[in-house]
Amino acid sequence: MTHAVNFEQRKQALAEDLTVQLSSAADEKTKQWFDNYLKGAIEYRGVKTPIATQLVISWQRENDLSQYSTEEQLALCKALVQSRFAEDKFAGIIYLQKFLRKTLSWPQLVSFSADLFELGYFFDWSTTDWFCVRVLDPTIIQHGLAAAEAIAEWRSAQNLWQKRASIVSFRRATQDTQYHSLIEQVIKELVVDDQRFIQTGIGWVLADMSKPYPQEAETLFRKYLSQLSREVIDRHTKHLDAHQELKRLKRSPQLTPSTSLSN
Repeated sequence: MTHAVNFEQRKQALAEDLTVQLSSAADEKTKQWFDNYLKGAIEYRGVKTPIATQLVISWQRENDLSQYSTEEQLALCKALVQSRFAEDKFAGIIYLQKFLRKTLSWPQLVSFSADLFELGYFFDWSTTDWFCVRVLDPTIIQHGLAAAEAIAEWRSAQNLWQKRASIVSFRRATQDTQYHSLIEQVIKELVVDDQRFIQTGIGWVLADMSKPYPQEAETLFRKYLSQLSREVIDRHTKHLDAHQELKRLKRSPQLTPSTSLSN
């Protein structure tokens, strides 16, 4: 009990130490750039990613954080990710990526990640996608279909950002055909949702698939054309020879939700 109380106090002090360093490293020009790019979706201090990464690495080393249990280090990550500032969230993600991801079992990691979403700690596309690319995507690649299927189950989540993560986490997995059937299952269930950040998540992953597997990606774009947004077709089919045709078909007055273009 005494150890738990002492760690809770130490956790707060450690997290505050890093956030103070992040705040000191901020500059107004960087803040303005992020604020303009994200259009106020999340508050930025104004710290560039390489600087934030180096601060996290130094913080881990100087405080000998490896002395703490895995559960305590995860609690540190959570303390950072729950901040309203993007860079604090990034710091927690960087720590998880660099010092914990490879040592955790995939069920531990997926469960911890689900908690972060369910607690509302991710509430914009930028930090959600950062988390997917740096933590969840590599977890799928490392652990295979079992981890992939667990993350894919989030397609039925109530939380918008967890739902987006169920598809965005498959970016690199698009390069491996063993995941293509699962990716289509996720798309099939998500595409009925016209929410922009669900649609663009699908588009991003199909765009990645279109580079190594253009025919497979084109087939999926055609199959779900009536349900995909015009923004997705315009922006995410650019690597396909059929780009202009798909744009034209999407604008066709004959295209309805029941139209089949899979042949």
